[in-house]
Amino acid sequence: MERRRLTGVERAAISVAHKVYPEGDEIPVVFASRWGEIGTTVKLMRQCHDDGEMSPAGFAASVHNAAPGVFSLLTKNRAPYTAIAARSRSREMGWLEATSMKGRVVFVYAEEDTPEFYRPKFGEPETAHAEAFLLEVGGA
Repeated sequence: MERRRLTGVERAAISVAHKVYPEGDEIPVVFASRWGEIGTTVKLMRQCHDDGEMSPAGFAASVHNAAPGVFSLLTKNRAPYTAIAARSRSREMGWLEATSMKGRVVFVYAEEDTPEFYRPKFGEPETAHAEAFLLEVGGA
């Protein structure tokens, strides 16, 4: 049921995260994305402009930490998660966040295609992709 509500980028992020996540463990997760749910955000802004209102359910799915929140619920992982958005430096800032932790951590980077509407403003367009890594970070 939950899978039907997910957007493409959420589905991709959660899918790759599951591939590296050690089942039954509770470990921190870092998700990073330049724009997160940008397709949903564009849809909501158009809806607000055209209709004067937007879908509350659509808004709940548009927030940047939607994918890690759903992932933590699906895996029953009560360890902390972080959602990083740092524009063109999001991957690097996500790595920095993940490697600043001690022990094991899952790092996920996911993007959807840059919407046509934003391509002139966003610089280099992204194509949809997702990657995940299980890191073992040593202590100092």
